[in-house]
This record gives sequence, structure tokens and C-alpha cells, in this order.
Amino acid sequence: MSLFKLSLRCCTVFAILFVFLLSGMAANAGDREIKIKIAEYPTSLDFNCPQGAAWEINGTMGKITAADNCQVVGVLSAKAVKRYHVMVLSTKLEDEDVLAAEKAKWQAQGISARVMIIGSEIYADDSKTVTIDNRRADVAVGVFPDRPSAQVMVDKLAAQGQSSWIYEEIVSLSKGTLTLKINGQTMATGPDMLLQPQQSLHLKKVEYGKGYSWHGYADRDYTGKTLLVRWGAQDAIDCILVAGLEYVLPGVVVSEISAKAEVGALQAQAVAARGEIMANLGVRHAQEGFDTCSEQHCQVFYGDSVYATEVGRKIVPTQGYVLTEPNGKLLSAVYSANCGGHSEANHLVWTTKPNPILGGVWDHQNPPALDLSEEKQVADFIKNPPKCNCNNPNVEGGNRFRWSKSMTTTEWKAVENQLAIGRIKNVTDIARGFSGRIYRMTFVGERGNKTVMKELNIRRLFGGFASACFVADYKCDAAGFITSADFYGAGFGHGVGMCQTGAQSLAKQGWTFSRILAHYFPGSILKKMY
Repeated sequence: MSLFKLSLRCCTVFAILFVFLLSGMAANAGDREIKIKIAEYPTSLDFNCPQGAAWEINGTMGKITAADNCQVVGVLSAKAVKRYHVMVLSTKLEDEDVLAAEKAKWQAQGISARVMIIGSEIYADDSKTVTIDNRRADVAVGVFPDRPSAQVMVDKLAAQGQSSWIYEEIVSLSKGTLTLKINGQTMATGPDMLLQPQQSLHLKKVEYGKGYSWHGYADRDYTGKTLLVRWGAQDAIDCILVAGLEYVLPGVVVSEISAKAEVGALQAQAVAARGEIMANLGVRHAQEGFDTCSEQHCQVFYGDSVYATEVGRKIVPTQGYVLTEPNGKLLSAVYSANCGGHSEANHLVWTTKPNPILGGVWDHQNPPALDLSEEKQVADFIKNPPKCNCNNPNVEGGNRFRWSKSMTTTEWKAVENQLAIGRIKNVTDIARGFSGRIYRMTFVGERGNKTVMKELNIRRLFGGFASACFVADYKCDAAGFITSADFYGAGFGHGVGMCQTGAQSLAKQGWTFSRILAHYFPGSILKKMY
């Protein structure tokens, strides 16, 4: 992979820069380079390079010493242009019959439906040989200039019992200028900057957890081949690191699971995380010019740390290993913190074609005979749980096996405000998946009804519940309108794929990473990709 693919401009100077920066910097054998967005800044960023660096902006080149304090100041000139598509199905390119049937269904209702190919192929250095093809086919039934307009259609379809979601198409990235200042002195100005650290890069005040309760800022250290700084899709400055996947993985593992976990769990997490990145190459952030991001949207990555170094040694035996489907296609080996006792099926969490590998399993050695889609049985399961792998107080995440939340009148009023149907009298039409997670529920209000679909939307509606596997005791006033509620729930996260708490518990019992993965991804194949 060359630096030309990183830049928004292709000019002769980059060929010169490529040689200047990369001499003696060959990629490690048995690794794969990826582009990961490690930070986003509204207008400026501060950094230093403890071992020095080389930089280039608009044809001007220079060097940074270890003692230099550096700043990049940006001026936005044009916002990103986006389109918002309402999607009703996501499947594989080869599922032509499924796609044709879906189009025909909508066209029979007088709604124009079209198939959108999402993503692009990944080529070898010869630009001809396709090495990875993760493209998918989505069926779109509407396109809008802004998200609120698209949401109106999503809400209308939900009222009809049809699940849909909004796909944000990046037509063009935002534009602007960047000015590099070293020790307060202006060095150069241009649309983007390429930075080649001699070894490490120290970024100051990196924002993390945006939109979550743990939101904050921290200084971070990274080791990579190149950093591209330019305006991105969120009308902010993107910092995109080019680094080896095997360098990134230890940092992902310690950010996503306890660094103190047994080796089997750490190695299982490494294979899953590697697969998640590789299964989305060319798809998830392709329009934005990078492969993955360092936040919850993809997988958390905090950069260098002593914990990452230690974990890196422990996961070496998994290098290059991923999970595939029987047909050889890379499996998106998703995971969540605590499944609550049973993992969930992919198509009930996302609007995708059912995948038997991601169909959900009991996190239990002797599964109980329970139907968690049935209200009385799921209530008993939540309040009187059986012994499960993820119900282990001796591993990280064991305390998330069960949870409760009492919602005050003020908090319930916030739910009503979001639904915009007045006071709510009843909650009905509850549909649950195999894990007990709710994927559809309807609220009956004094000004109409509102159906909410998919577990993440349901969790967000209630202010960020740990999971959508819950039962409720609603409190009503004299007129019969709900005023508050007590909730009792199970698990933490969407529940699809590997249960991280369960994996740690199984590793404590001596399970190897391959056995753990076979449990949570039945029918998958462990394969060495490089």
C-alpha cells in the first residue's frame, strides 16, 4: 500500500516524499498495513515527536526535532456533502434472488427500490489483483438531503412493522487549509499534512467516548509509519495513522477486554478484533479514506501502553488468524461485553440476512429449556437467572450480568418528549429475540402510537440502557398514564457473537482461544490469512 492512497492529492512531490520518508522503513513481514483514524479535532491540534519526524505540506518539506512543540491550525472553507439513504435490507452481492424479491416487494407497494453496492474491492500493489472483496448489497427505498428527513421515513416504516436504517453516503469530504506551526513559527499551509515520525507520535487532548458517559480527553502515544492530517467527513480535522495491523491489535485488545484476562480470552479477542477489521476493509469507512476508527463505532484503540506491549506478546500465536464462513468469506466476528446468558441473532439486531454462525447460543454448559422470546419466561430468566459463563464475579464484566434501573417521572417525561405522542398509556407489541432482547415495541400515546425498532434505538430511547433485554414495572397515575417505571435487565451490549465476559470465564477453565471461538461462532472456520 503506497502513500498515494492516503492523500487527497496525487502529485509528483508525493513520489519524492515517499522515497524520502520510507527509505529503510520496509513493512514488517507477516503483517498488514491499515489506515486507522486515531483522532478528530474541531479546529486545531497539538503534538510532538519524541524521536523527531519529517513533514510535508503542499510541496514544502521539513523536519521536527525531539524538543519541538508543534501545532496544526485549521480553517474550514467548505462542509462535507452527504446524502442519506433509507435502507431495508443488507446482504451479500451474490444473493441476487433475495435482492430481486426485495425490490419487487417494494415496487408492488409503489415505492421505488434500488440496490446499492456498498464498499470497494481491495487490490494488491499491482492495482489489478483483488485480495479482499467485502462489498455488500443494500436495498434503498429513499434518499434524502438530511438525516431528519430520512428519519421521517424510518419512523413511518417502523409503524408498519418494517425495520430500516439510515446509510450516510459521503459525497465529498469537507475542505479547508491546515497551517503547521513549530515552536510558534509558521512553517507551511496547505490542504493536508503528511507526517513521518522517526518512531513515536504524541498527540495531545485526544477526544474519546463522544456521546457516552465516559467522554473525555487524554494525551496519547502512537507508533506508526505515517500520519495523514486533513479535513474529513465530520467537518473536523482527521488524524489517520498508517500502521501494521499487528501493532494496532494489542491496543485494541486491552481497550476492549481486560488486560488481566487469561491468555485464551486475550487470544480469542485478538482473532475476533482482527476479523472485525479485515471483514470491513473497503466498506465501513471507505468513503472517508481510512479502514477503521479508534472509537466504539469500530473498535476502541488507545495507542501505546505498557499493557498493550504485554498483551502483544501473549497474542503472538494468533498472528494472521481470522474466522471465515464455510464459503471462505471473512466473518465479521462481532462481540459484546456481556450477553446476559444467551447471545443474539445478527438479523434481529441489524437488518441483515440471518447468518447461522451469528444465530445466538446459550452461554451455559447445560442450557436450560427456556424460550426467551416469551414474556413470562424471560422475566423469570432475568430475575432468577441460571448459572452461566458470563455470571462470574471473578472476571471483568461479571457485574454486568444483571442490572436494574428506576426511572423517575422527569426521566420518563424525557422518553415521552422523544416519542412526541403525548402522555403514554401503554407499551405493547413487544417482540424479543432468542436472547430476550427487545427488537420491536410500540408506545400508545394520547396523540397516536409510535413503534421503535432495533435494540440500539430502544436502548437510546431510554437514556442508554445496558442492553435491550429487560422487563418493566410501569407506574401509572389515576388517569392511567405511565409516570415512572422500574426496569430489570440482563447483559451489556447488543449480544451478538462472542460474549467477552463469558470468554474470560471459559479461559479461566482452561479453554483455548480456538475452542472459545468455536463456541460463540459455531460453524466458523479458523484460518490464517497472512
